[in-house]
Amino acid sequence: MSRKVGHGYVFSRSIVAMVILALVVGCSSGLDIDEIRSFQQTGRFAETIEPLRALLEETPDDPELNHLYGLALLQTGQAALAIWPLRKSAEDPDRAIDDGLLLAKAILASGSAEDAVAAASRVLDLAPDRADVMRVKIAARLKARQNEDVLVDVERLLELNPGDPDALTSRLVALLSLDRAEEAEQTLAEFSEAAKSLDDGYEWEPRICGGTATFLKEKGDLEAAEKLWNDCLEKFPAEELIVFSGVEFFTEISKPQRATEILRLAYEAEPTRLVFIDAYANRLRLTGQVEEGERILLAATEDEQNGIQAWFSLADYYERRGEFTRAAEAMGSGLKQMGNPPPLLIAEYVDLLIRAGEYDEVDKLLPSFEGEPMIANLLRGRLLLVRGKSAEALAALEEGIRLWPNHSVARWLAAQAYEQMGEYDRAVTEYAEALRSEPGNRDALFSLLNLLESLGRDLEAMTVLERYWREKPGDAESLVRAIRLANRMGQQGRLDRTVKRLGEIPSYRGTLVAELAAIQSSRGGPAAGIEFIRNSKLDLTKPINGPALRALVAYLIAEEKHGEALRAADAALAANPKEALFHELRAAALRSAGEMDLAREALESALALEPKRASAMAGLAALAAARGERAAAIAQYDHATRADPDDSSYAWEAIQLVAALGDDAEVERRLEALLVRDPTDADALGLLARQLQPRDSERALSLAQRAVRLRGDPDSLDLLGRIQLERGALEKATELLRRSVALRPDRPSAHYWLGMALVAVGDVEGARSELSAALESETFPEREDAQAQLARLNGD
Repeated sequence: MSRKVGHGYVFSRSIVAMVILALVVGCSSGLDIDEIRSFQQTGRFAETIEPLRALLEETPDDPELNHLYGLALLQTGQAALAIWPLRKSAEDPDRAIDDGLLLAKAILASGSAEDAVAAASRVLDLAPDRADVMRVKIAARLKARQNEDVLVDVERLLELNPGDPDALTSRLVALLSLDRAEEAEQTLAEFSEAAKSLDDGYEWEPRICGGTATFLKEKGDLEAAEKLWNDCLEKFPAEELIVFSGVEFFTEISKPQRATEILRLAYEAEPTRLVFIDAYANRLRLTGQVEEGERILLAATEDEQNGIQAWFSLADYYERRGEFTRAAEAMGSGLKQMGNPPPLLIAEYVDLLIRAGEYDEVDKLLPSFEGEPMIANLLRGRLLLVRGKSAEALAALEEGIRLWPNHSVARWLAAQAYEQMGEYDRAVTEYAEALRSEPGNRDALFSLLNLLESLGRDLEAMTVLERYWREKPGDAESLVRAIRLANRMGQQGRLDRTVKRLGEIPSYRGTLVAELAAIQSSRGGPAAGIEFIRNSKLDLTKPINGPALRALVAYLIAEEKHGEALRAADAALAANPKEALFHELRAAALRSAGEMDLAREALESALALEPKRASAMAGLAALAAARGERAAAIAQYDHATRADPDDSSYAWEAIQLVAALGDDAEVERRLEALLVRDPTDADALGLLARQLQPRDSERALSLAQRAVRLRGDPDSLDLLGRIQLERGALEKATELLRRSVALRPDRPSAHYWLGMALVAVGDVEGARSELSAALESETFPEREDAQAQLARLNGD
């Protein structure tokens, strides 16, 4: 069975069969050691991987085989896999220096800068005069932002090689990072002088030009820096260093159009150079020109120079948009053209299949990774996690961690397993370990932030963000989270600083206005949010400012200003009729005004433009539910959940509708599935605990305890108190129910259950007081029981 998608290429089960064949059969599997050496001497590294694997199965500790295998993996871009064999070969005293250097390079390429520093340092202990090792150590220190240490190492490298341009470049970067402008200026002069005497001096010209422009910026002379950057870009329009540094500069000074133009000119200068194709396409994506970005990448898949790699860039493009099925299809097309893809690329493909929900296809592929235990355990653990088998997943992941303790992704997945099991403290530890191993791991970062915020540990969350910014100071999404945290914590100074930093990112102006409007609305109601957005003078007809328009429409609806909400959405649509969000906002305004049929048409228009738009699907579901068409609404919410599995609100809405139908078994099944995706959803934990209490009190107790720990609100406390009461844990029940009543004393049922707990512990007067308080309300489910119990107490 094949599935045809979007632009005419086909995702076929034959791709899976091809991958299995590539893994199992490989190529040149009959090479002996002499032939392997010969192949590698002529640069044919890929063809030696499978034969080396076979030989290592027989003699896994052979230093030369491990050296050759690690070298082959490193040379074919599989640095992460190269670490294990190179670590083994470097244990041989005769190979400790050269293979130790290769190991440091592999670790650095895999993202663990601090570990790479340690590996290079061990080699330098054996060979202190090796300049090539010193360069790797300096590169690792720069990546780890150990700038003071960089300066020390640079001095040593300059002693070995006076005027070394790499050393001077590294010193310049470190000094600029440390805000030591005068020393940086001196280094820049040395660098320029040294480049004149080099045979390849022209190749250093772009670095000198860019370095000088960067220095001017750091010195605060933005006008001179901008002029020089423009000169550099005119002279070197397709030099990677200049292009991407120029894009960064003009983005920072709030000139995003110029940044886009730089990438366009680089792309036009070298239209087959994939690094520019990829960057320009993604720039277009970020500015709302999604189809044009996709068109450019699709065209690149058809040229001979980029064919295979362009498919992988297209897969990455789709992945960034959350379109995992299309990402898997694109990557599969690239793998099929490769013929014999390396295991790491296949692993990435399998991971996309998991995220796309193609679990049966993954089952077919997993046995083929038997020769790669680290990858096998990682993928098996990931698959078991999405299937909700957290204990089995953890066992597989811990085996992978045993093989590679500092593997950031393995730690991140293990943390997810602990989170599914409700072991939140251990999950926090594992997420932190994932970030320690790779400080730029955004998945681990946001998973940790979500958990810490759910646990009410906001200060820790802010500390995590501040550490992350040492690695990624301009990460906009992390700044958005910091704004919310600082506001919730009442830290105005930190809030102001974070707002300023996010305001320096032009593409996030709309998001910033929406966030600040939310703060105003929380203090002064929707009217304050409306006023703030309108006073921002933001052009709300631009798609990039969509978040602010969404907030404005929501506030207008809350204020029952339906006509104004519709006019705001229609103005944006008139300017950009192909923007799905604007059709969706029109639908929201129409629905609030009671125009249900027109609202449905607007949502269908949004889906015609973006068929996988989950929020539009959810809008149609809400309309169906309002019409009383529960089955249709449930189906639409399910579509939305599949389109955006990370948003559990769609699954929760479907569960409410299923519960209204009285199908308890289906409610439980759906709750279990939701908690696999979002183990910290306190509402889902509480509802499942209520469902299970009659027949599985132990699990119900565990779920209720998790809900209390995550939320601690009156409803969660009430639920746990009642479960403890039924279990006979009277003191615990009484304490929990007292806390519940104290937090919200206006609930008669809470007073009733506290009264029943007090009866059980023999506090008759306390029980009378609570039951009487409950009976002040005319309607609540336990009213008759409360009357009878109070009558018995009074009779006694």
